[in-house]
Amino acid sequence: MNWPFLRYFFGYLFHAKTRQRLLFIAIFGLIISSFALLVLQSTMGGLQGKLMERSKNVQGHGVIFFSDTPAAQLFDLMESLEKAGASPVGELEVELLVKYGQYYAPMVVHGVDPMGALPPFLKDKVYEDLVLPRSLSYKINATVGDMVRLLSPGHLDHLLGGVPRMASLYVDYLVSTEVPEIDDFHGWAKLLRIQALVGKRVLNRIRLYRPVDEGKILNILKELGPQSSRYQTWEEVHSTLVWALGLETAVMIFLFSAMTLLVSLAITSGLLIFFSKIKGDLASFWVMGTSEKNLLQSSKVFLFFLTLLSVGIGLGLGFIFLFVLDQYGPNIMPDVFVDRKIPVKLTLSATLLSFAIPMVICLFFSWQSLKAFKRDVNYLTYIRSLGS
Repeated sequence: MNWPFLRYFFGYLFHAKTRQRLLFIAIFGLIISSFALLVLQSTMGGLQGKLMERSKNVQGHGVIFFSDTPAAQLFDLMESLEKAGASPVGELEVELLVKYGQYYAPMVVHGVDPMGALPPFLKDKVYEDLVLPRSLSYKINATVGDMVRLLSPGHLDHLLGGVPRMASLYVDYLVSTEVPEIDDFHGWAKLLRIQALVGKRVLNRIRLYRPVDEGKILNILKELGPQSSRYQTWEEVHSTLVWALGLETAVMIFLFSAMTLLVSLAITSGLLIFFSKIKGDLASFWVMGTSEKNLLQSSKVFLFFLTLLSVGIGLGLGFIFLFVLDQYGPNIMPDVFVDRKIPVKLTLSATLLSFAIPMVICLFFSWQSLKAFKRDVNYLTYIRSLGS
């Protein structure tokens, strides 16, 4: 590598009296591009990660669905899942209506055994009847200690002329899962009360509250699971949400990549002016015996290191900003938001994208500028013009 040429290029760029402001503006824009890409992906990844983490804390990392099956037949399956580290919780899930006074609301009730395995957010709560989310309790105007009625239109009492079966339960706790779609329509009740409501001592769901390899789960189900069982990860159950979050990230990355394209236009103009200013010096190097190939290669190396330096500064500033935001960031969001402090999730993929996108785009346009300069400038013609 020809270090004297690199020292010349950088020395002229930063110390010459005819420094080009347009090129410095382009370099500053490149720094901002890499900085913005890293900060954008890390903060959006943090917000999306917190959303999925809260949902998985309530709904599990995966769910095993099956038709009504007696709990005794699921003992070996639950034991194997527990040994695999999946932290399984068996439940009976039923869609019904909850009534208090003159207020009705639809509800998905999860019958779980309060003396057995429980979801993480219920482990410190010993209840006898029912746990309601605050949002759902506001809909029916019920609070702790009130007796509410659960009506199941899918289970009829034929002795009373086909009337929907009903159970009366006391509200033991009000919780907030911080997942709006859960807080609005879901509740958790003592398993025996829900089994009595439907008239069957069965389960129809097993939720897994720790991530386990999907292949291992499928092998356990194949060996011990009911014939009707099927396993879905949280991402499969919420495929529309996952797609929407991915689209949101892709659109934002595209927009900031387009900003880098605009910066590259300034880089192209700035480099054409820069090389026009130093073409006399390049012609002198050529007269003293430096080949055009060597001059071209040295120029490419200079552009590579200039781009690498700019992108590196942007990433470095991004890392510092994210560290400060994560450690000392204030609560800037209003009270209605769950995450009042912007969370940060720095990943290798985000770092690589923040480095690769500005780097590739800038190098492409830089080398195109160099190619255009080489095509338009002939050193012999230029030297002859000086003597005329």
